[in-house]
Amino acid sequence: MSTDSPEAAVAPDGTGEQVFHADGTTLGQRLAARWRKYRFWIIGAAVFVLLSLLAFLLNDSGNRSIDALAINNPAPAGAQAAASVLENQGVDVTATKSLAETTNALAHNPYGSSTVLFYDPRNILSPQQVSELAAAVAENGAKLLAITPGPLTVKSLSPELSSAGTTAGIQQVAAQCDHPDAAAAGSISGGAPDPALDAGPAKGPLMLFKGAQTCFSPEAKAGTSSGGLLASNSAGDITALGYSGVVNNHNLAQAGNAALTFRLLGSKPNLLWYTSSVSDIPPAQNPPSMAELTPAWMFPAAAWLMLVAVVGVLWRGRRNGPLVAEPLPVIVKASETMAGRARLYQDARAVDTATRTLRHASLTRLARALRLGHAADPSAVVEAVAGASSRSSAQVHAILLGEAPTTEKDMLRIAADLAALEEEVARR
Repeated sequence: MSTDSPEAAVAPDGTGEQVFHADGTTLGQRLAARWRKYRFWIIGAAVFVLLSLLAFLLNDSGNRSIDALAINNPAPAGAQAAASVLENQGVDVTATKSLAETTNALAHNPYGSSTVLFYDPRNILSPQQVSELAAAVAENGAKLLAITPGPLTVKSLSPELSSAGTTAGIQQVAAQCDHPDAAAAGSISGGAPDPALDAGPAKGPLMLFKGAQTCFSPEAKAGTSSGGLLASNSAGDITALGYSGVVNNHNLAQAGNAALTFRLLGSKPNLLWYTSSVSDIPPAQNPPSMAELTPAWMFPAAAWLMLVAVVGVLWRGRRNGPLVAEPLPVIVKASETMAGRARLYQDARAVDTATRTLRHASLTRLARALRLGHAADPSAVVEAVAGASSRSSAQVHAILLGEAPTTEKDMLRIAADLAALEEEVARR
């Protein structure tokens, strides 16, 4: 409540009763004050909620992946189409994210019932880990298809396989070998360029391999003996494919890509779709110390910043003069003090305290106006005011010494009655 001199207005019903309006008493004024005070946090919270909602909608329930050749990625570079078709044909497709998870799944599946698709685009696995995967595949009578393995990786999978370099992108290349799956496919294609893929599906480089059986050689027509995009060992259980576009969603329907994919991956009832991840990185034997983790430039930079800070303190400290003494007591306007106390009462919603202050001030002014002295008893002031006005003693007592109000509306009514009573006594 503000005790600044409120403006009195005549009531609209024409009765002449004074109506007082205080600061911040209406709902609109309170809401406007809270908006000015908390608008930064309100706007920030609204922006956060909006961005979270957009992220949730764009993520589409959080069950889709953006990784290349992921079985739950419907984008052109994903492999959801191939995985869905294989599942519809009765193949149990399981995605694994680590070597330990893959070998554990192999051990739990029946002997000879599993195919492993191995995709390590970032070459996370070491040659020892690749050899461990190949040993687990051989031990469980499974088959393995490695998608674009590196030179060290393909050598660790089988000594019969080796890297033969790379080639540029292809449009379509024939099998030209006796491998049953490659012969059934006839040819594979890179498809038409797709702007959704960074390098385009028909662009390279594509990896070439040599093995006991080598198929899809782009340069076979030229009479060279270079490797092909597909190579297998003599047992046929380890196969390397040098072009991931054969399996992805964008190119699966091109030429014989689907036939080759489904024959290589759907020959057994269980398919483990293994994509390497950071879980395959072995932990360090000894945790690094703080000094090893700290960059080499940290200590020189810290020393330089400390020197700059000291120079800045000396520079600014020399410019500051002595403290200036201010004469006391400080004189403050009475209106400012009154307004400050009123706003404190308003913030604390101290209706009873504010009303008691108003009544005490009115009693003091009325006693002075009626020449009763500042120490006059309140009941004597009430009787003197009743005699000097047209009101009864009960009415004057209710205004000056009545019960404390519980709402701001009641307090404003009492303030109006006090002002009217003082004005009536002053006019006598």
